[in-house]
Amino acid sequence: MVTEKFVGWPLVEQDYAVHILTPDINNIKDIKDKTVIYTEGWQQGPLAAVLRGGINAKAVLDVLAASGVREITIFHLEEKIPYLEDVFLSSVVAPAHEMFDHVAVHWRREPSIYDLVTQIGKDYNMLLFGAPLALSEILPFYKSIKEYYAGSITIVKASSHDIEFDETDEIYKWLRQRTFEATDFALPSVLRSHKKKLNKKIAVILPSLNEERTVGNVIETALEVKDAGIIDEVILVDSQSTDNTVSVAETFGIPVFRHPEIEPQLGSYRGKGEAMYKSLFVTDCDILAWVDTDIESITPRFFYGLLGPMLTHPEIKFSKGYFSRPVRVEASGLELGGGRVTEIFARPWINAFLPQLSGFIQPLAGTVAIYREEMLKMRIPANYGVEIAMLVQAVANAGLWSTCQVNLGEVIHRSKDVASLSEMSFQILQVLIELMGIKELGRHETLRRVYSAFGKFELSSKRFKTFWREYKSEASDKI
Repeated sequence: MVTEKFVGWPLVEQDYAVHILTPDINNIKDIKDKTVIYTEGWQQGPLAAVLRGGINAKAVLDVLAASGVREITIFHLEEKIPYLEDVFLSSVVAPAHEMFDHVAVHWRREPSIYDLVTQIGKDYNMLLFGAPLALSEILPFYKSIKEYYAGSITIVKASSHDIEFDETDEIYKWLRQRTFEATDFALPSVLRSHKKKLNKKIAVILPSLNEERTVGNVIETALEVKDAGIIDEVILVDSQSTDNTVSVAETFGIPVFRHPEIEPQLGSYRGKGEAMYKSLFVTDCDILAWVDTDIESITPRFFYGLLGPMLTHPEIKFSKGYFSRPVRVEASGLELGGGRVTEIFARPWINAFLPQLSGFIQPLAGTVAIYREEMLKMRIPANYGVEIAMLVQAVANAGLWSTCQVNLGEVIHRSKDVASLSEMSFQILQVLIELMGIKELGRHETLRRVYSAFGKFELSSKRFKTFWREYKSEASDKI
């Protein structure tokens, strides 16, 4: 074995064989009972692993962990054969998250590994690869990579042993098989064919509150998809707008309802959840989809993309959209980002208490579709929190694999200020505590804020009460 001092490897364990690679090397040795590290030497600075999957890819992780690496970046070229993606998930992604403190996995679609290396090589001092299948392939592979990459190359070959690949982590497998692109469903004839086989009616419901500037374009776009034969009904449910939202909607000739006037004997609360709850009383369609009316960048894919997975995969009962979200901030114009409540509050909570939902990219996104029969089983909070409440219950009632998520592209809409986001988070927290039955936390309804700046001290409070709706008793015979 070449000792670590010759190649600079900070190996904690010594049960490895290390062989130095140089561009003029003509032969290498094979050692079957040890993991072999073929390397140009350790380089300080950023490193990444380019991995396909299998025992050699897993050996790369083992070597890095034994070298004291705590953060890892992994690049992977998407496989054309689904089983090979399962191998990557089970042999690389799942163990990597157990072995390292921080893991970033990037699925890429370059034509070849050499194109990938060309794209990423300038950002890393070291690249690590799992060895090809045969010993005779290692040197040609190394020399080919060297033509495209000037940094230090390491190729790892595992000791000869078998490994089982059928125990893929469910979250990673779901993420790969239940995450779609809206453009996957852009052929109307295909969607119409599946819809005919399902024999299901679809309603798109547009909740609104003071959206006179954007509502017309949203309705017009929905009607375009209706004309293509994908949607049966387009309905607007308004929450007491004080601008011209309702009159704009009425010019399109679609059904328009004010949610306090729907089944008035049931009473009425403020909030998007209340509008969504009342929606079931104004349509008998089998699949219901909600798309927000404040979206400035609406396109037909918002509708056919959201519905496509449910039409082509009958086992999917709940579809959630996610977006690339530029957020318009008054002080700085347009900045990339979005989902601040998700990243600061919802995602940490989900990973801590509801890890089965951790594969959802935007769990609070409001663009959703669901089978009517599944919606009828749910409790609906009238205010903020309806999106996470539906997601939690959809998975609890029908299982994770009955749900999916779809990339609907870019969305531009108004951003809330920090104080408003705080109130939103508080209401979502109330909903999660109720859904999870965490009684010991109590049911606190008051959000207090304390300000101290520029010699001033201020205490404010605001009360938020969560009202829950269920489809039962006198409501059941109406739907």
